[in-house]
Amino acid sequence: MADQGNDLSTLAEDIIALREQKALADLSALIERGVPAWELMNCFNESLGRVGRMFQEGTYYMTGLVLAGEIMRQAMGLILPRLTTEGSRKERSGLIIIGTIEGDIHELGKNMAAWFLEADGFEVVDLGVDVPPRVFLKEILQREPDAVGVSLLLTSCVEPVKRLVRLLKDTYSDRPAPPLFVGCGFLGACEDGPLSGRQSLELEWLEVDHVVSDAYDTLRLCRELVARKRTYAV
Repeated sequence: MADQGNDLSTLAEDIIALREQKALADLSALIERGVPAWELMNCFNESLGRVGRMFQEGTYYMTGLVLAGEIMRQAMGLILPRLTTEGSRKERSGLIIIGTIEGDIHELGKNMAAWFLEADGFEVVDLGVDVPPRVFLKEILQREPDAVGVSLLLTSCVEPVKRLVRLLKDTYSDRPAPPLFVGCGFLGACEDGPLSGRQSLELEWLEVDHVVSDAYDTLRLCRELVARKRTYAV
């Protein structure tokens, strides 16, 4: 039998190299062999995180991000049914609003986070890209989510995030607002958790409640926020 770790490494290499057909063929073969869906998701999460960093470094351009997103879109069509049969969608975990902030049209990180959350049983309201702060606020007031996630890759889009923070503070001056977390492409990888080192500084700069580094970090945080909310409600 071929070594599963080596096969996952090959899949990762093909994703990072943007070899669309080869990556999808690798994925199909691993699914046929019964590799757990969460291991496959983890492989894509780490590989696409690398693609994002290569974009920041100038190795890849926008076309690379678009192709990476298309590979992931097709891959999720194969992986999500397995997550369902493996019992990941046992019950609704919570409601999360997510979107890319005004002025930014990048969606790979946002989509990854949404897929991970949905696979874990969360209801996700995806507002898309280039979303103005007031649209976020309107949806928050209408849907009363357990948390709100804002994605941005461009440092030039920090100001719209701060406008959203101010809107929430003004609107929820008499009651707690839903937790607001941000996934920033310019934060880079975080080795010690979402509030360590450089990210602690970014948290203070952005004035939000939490920052996340990738799709798994998003899932971890949302699980924690919903569990905390339910504990307080008892």
